[in-house]
Amino acid sequence: MSTVVVQKFGGTSVGSTERIKRMADRVIQEKEKGHDVVVVVSAMGKTTDTLVKLVSDITSEPSKREMDMLLSTGEQVTISLLTMALQQQGVEAISFTGWQAGIRTDSILGNAHIQSIDTGRILNELENGQVVVVAGFQGVTEGGDISTLGRGGSDITAAALASALKADRCDIYTDVDGVYTSDPRYVPNASKIPSLSYEDMQNLASMGAGVLHPRAVKHAKKYGIPLYIKSSFEKGRGTMIHGKAKQTGFPPVIGVTFEVDINRLEVFDCKNIEGFQEAIMCELASHHIQADVYKQSCRDSLSLLVKEQEHQEVLTILEREKENWKYSRIERKGGLSKVSVIGQNIKSQPAIKMEMCKVLLENAVRVKLVGESAISVTAVVERSQVQLAAERLHTGFGLDYEAVMMASV
Repeated sequence: MSTVVVQKFGGTSVGSTERIKRMADRVIQEKEKGHDVVVVVSAMGKTTDTLVKLVSDITSEPSKREMDMLLSTGEQVTISLLTMALQQQGVEAISFTGWQAGIRTDSILGNAHIQSIDTGRILNELENGQVVVVAGFQGVTEGGDISTLGRGGSDITAAALASALKADRCDIYTDVDGVYTSDPRYVPNASKIPSLSYEDMQNLASMGAGVLHPRAVKHAKKYGIPLYIKSSFEKGRGTMIHGKAKQTGFPPVIGVTFEVDINRLEVFDCKNIEGFQEAIMCELASHHIQADVYKQSCRDSLSLLVKEQEHQEVLTILEREKENWKYSRIERKGGLSKVSVIGQNIKSQPAIKMEMCKVLLENAVRVKLVGESAISVTAVVERSQVQLAAERLHTGFGLDYEAVMMASV
């Protein structure tokens, strides 16, 4: 009985017809090993950005339904071209949109979550010897509307399909050759991590590591599907994600992550601040919005750290519930970033927070706020200083390439 392998190719991997042909070769290599192959693809290159620009020429307040209708077309182009590239080389292949692949989502358009996958049609085509090429980033609601899964949606599609199909593994091809201790484009001395547990990868991803979406890790972890992050353009070992986190003998800090475009929303004079914090977090979660929410000591206020592209939606939610939540005003501060050190049981290790503050102070990084959780300590800094902060913290916690190499000798 053949095993199933899911391959996912990101936008840069399929950014031109020449690259699509190269990715077709990758698919054929896997097929020739005797696997049944399901391929998930993103839109070509900057297609999504181009579509968003077209919208901005029409309206500043597009409906979410029509945005999903438009943005889902990018992947449809790619699946057709890749399928034709496979057919040109004599490989039987068929392309499916999200709804044709049986991907059902909830109704939070623009940031939908997958609820179920009917794999019947995919399995039928695999039994017939076809390579199945699926559009990432999209599905269909119970009401029949096309929905998109938000940023990183193709990763989510690939991991969810791998789980539903009980795949042997899920290979994520991207423009980097694995998961690093920080983003190597900003931190030159970042080192590649050969293997990570689901828990550690989810921690890194949830705090800003852009190489993989945290919901993709969640799908893979649920059914124990190994995820393999590798380069589309270079040979060599990538990063394997599987298994459980080691509880002993593991460095307390495994990486430094950051998010560049952050807004801070401070809500003042909150009544029943504990209940208010819980209510805010539940309301944002119902809209699939991730926010860090911190109580401000010595005053009845909360600070919310939200992605810049989501701040207006968060403000709308807060204003709509002002009478229920009884606060006086909201102040917004833009031009910020957040940088985090990630590990396990960090909140029980106060020395990590102290060391972080010391490193930032010594390097004249202006810190606006410091918060902590079980997996991270996060500092809010000015956007102009985020690269400096990430580099210095990476060095300060012994994660530079040279330090890692010495530790492994």
